[in-house]
Amino acid sequence: MAPPVGSSALNTLPLVWRRLWFAVLGGSALIILTFYLMHNFLEEPLASESFTNSFESVPNFSDSLRLATLETDPWMPLDLSTCLFGMPAYYAPCAAQKLKNVEYAEELVYPDFEIREPYFAQEEHRTKWRIFTQTAGDFDRASLHLGWMQYKGQSGQNFVFRNVRYTPTFGADSWSPLSCMSSLVETSPIKPSTDADPPDATLPTVLVALSPDSYSFQHFLDRVTHILTQSQHLSGSTSTPYVLTGRGGSKTVDELWSRMGYPEDHVLHGKSKMAAGRLIFSCRAPLIHPWLSLKTLKILGVPRTPPSESITRNKVVYMSRSHGGTANPGRRVVNEEAVLRGITAFLDERDNGEELVMFDPDNFQNITQLFEWFSENVIAVTYAAIIVEPIGLDMEIDVKDVVSLLRQHLGVAGEDPLRKSYAWRSKELGFR
Repeated sequence: MAPPVGSSALNTLPLVWRRLWFAVLGGSALIILTFYLMHNFLEEPLASESFTNSFESVPNFSDSLRLATLETDPWMPLDLSTCLFGMPAYYAPCAAQKLKNVEYAEELVYPDFEIREPYFAQEEHRTKWRIFTQTAGDFDRASLHLGWMQYKGQSGQNFVFRNVRYTPTFGADSWSPLSCMSSLVETSPIKPSTDADPPDATLPTVLVALSPDSYSFQHFLDRVTHILTQSQHLSGSTSTPYVLTGRGGSKTVDELWSRMGYPEDHVLHGKSKMAAGRLIFSCRAPLIHPWLSLKTLKILGVPRTPPSESITRNKVVYMSRSHGGTANPGRRVVNEEAVLRGITAFLDERDNGEELVMFDPDNFQNITQLFEWFSENVIAVTYAAIIVEPIGLDMEIDVKDVVSLLRQHLGVAGEDPLRKSYAWRSKELGFR
């Protein structure tokens, strides 16, 4: 699901974790209960001799943001666009020396950060979750320390090629280790265009965004948006680039493309090959980082300021996988009716005028209306998890666990789930 509006906590929530989302939005809190299956791999898929950055049509990353930002963004990555003495050979400006037709290359060094682990209904759930996060491949980018997931040493890379062809070596939307944002993604499918084999047509500027399941709401948000956001400053201001991506998605995903700055006629779905005067390669973008999440929300036009205090936010929203609107099967709650009855009984007991609502994206005419509705009905977010054994591809949830988490956290202001991370933590450096 998309992050609800009006919540700083959800703005930084990792969207990648394989899960069923169960969300409850109430008077002063949104509880996101993640129902983990114990086998959590249902979606896993088995240069030129010298280089000088000469891409002068747009400013580089830091210059571009400096012009557009009134104050320093604490999460903004450090931009390195020159191959300096002592720089690792795999950093983009140095790696570009071995590539052909590169106009510009930059390494973006992202600040380290920490996210608080979820709340749990049972200590057994916490133990199982911690074991999973330290052994599953999905979490190899982070480590757990005293209840906080630490993300350290993350970098992104941007390259701009000139007069090239691009022929993917993997299937669009596939969970290939070579797809965008996978660790083994390469620039090798990018080849110089030659007079001996001229293309039928060449597009002026193309961005590669061939990430897994790019057509789905969830993976558009947690992957495609990061590719687009990390490379936004390279797109230029005179014309809209084309973007190469997987198959078409839902009406909502189409709207998200437009909100990110790419109208329908500039989104190229499932093209097997193409040629470009300029090709932007931003596939090496971090999967989880607050700067990318917050910047995406800004581009999408999600308001960061809360609505008027006169608005009563009392909707409790249940997001189900059982209504047939999901892009893939499994992870359904087999006792969902009992869970809904338990929530309703708990809300009646609270007697705060809260209303249980089944979320249906078809109830909103467009993405703007959806954002506005959540903005008027959500005030805060708390992240919680329930761990269960699978029943085939589905699961059964203990209603008592759901009610216990709601009783503890619905309407209760929690600590900020996001904080800076650094080896040196003295007060003079801004830590406390």
